[in-house]
Amino acid sequence: MRMSEAEYAEFLRKTGALPQEDSIFTDKEEILRKMREAIAEFDSREPILTRDIEEPGPDFKSKTERRAWEEWIPTTEAVKWFYEPVRLYLNSGSYRPDFALVMPNRELHLIEVKGSWNAYQSGRSSKKSVIEAARLYWWLARFFVLMPEKGGGWNLEEIT
Repeated sequence: MRMSEAEYAEFLRKTGALPQEDSIFTDKEEILRKMREAIAEFDSREPILTRDIEEPGPDFKSKTERRAWEEWIPTTEAVKWFYEPVRLYLNSGSYRPDFALVMPNRELHLIEVKGSWNAYQSGRSSKKSVIEAARLYWWLARFFVLMPEKGGGWNLEEIT
């Protein structure tokens, strides 16, 4: 048996699967007002840190990454942070940023930690990979390179 759209909608109303006409928002201004209220309520909440400083860190691939995780990451304004969460596919291979930070304004920052700009064992320049990822995935996140400074501290450089 085939039903028209109107018959199907009536069937859903009778069975309680669809709300009654008076409970459906039909005014566009009312819908926009409710959406603005929901966004304002979401933005007013305090950020929740997802990692306790005493919690053991992930299995790092270098001492510089471990040092950045322990010294630099806790000083950021990030709401959440992850170690090597994604793999980005490039024209010249793949690239995995060291850290992803979710900022309070919902921006995603992908951080590459480097001790220097020396080439990978494969011969591909690490700087070239970060620049290529920033150009291909500009819509996804902001890309940064974090390098330790001589005498302590960190140098954060945005790749555009």
